[in-house]
Amino acid sequence: MMEVTMNLTNAGHMGPISSPYANSGANIINLEKAIGAQDVTGAGAFEHAMLQALDRVSASQNNASALAQQALLNPGSVDVHDITIAQAEARMTLDIAQSVMNRVVQGWKELINTR
Repeated sequence: MMEVTMNLTNAGHMGPISSPYANSGANIINLEKAIGAQDVTGAGAFEHAMLQALDRVSASQNNASALAQQALLNPGSVDVHDITIAQAEARMTLDIAQSVMNRVVQGWKELINTR
């Protein structure tokens, strides 16, 4: 599989000079790392990227479950805020994964219908 890389040659290409985003194009280079997208962009295959993302969703769910179990077994060892944050993170990652999968299915259906 051929890997395509894009390099930003001029930060001013992001928009007009009067734009509030002028000269912010250099930030795109670091954006991949900031949002955690390096696994997806460097994965080489969509399937691999999706499986990695689903593994992270699963890990988030397992972490929230483990914290809740630890709180039941040893209440003083875990802060309630940590449990709430872990559960909110698990819920958010699951919602995002569901949205992405719905979009993939919708895109696939549109691709099939255009044939």
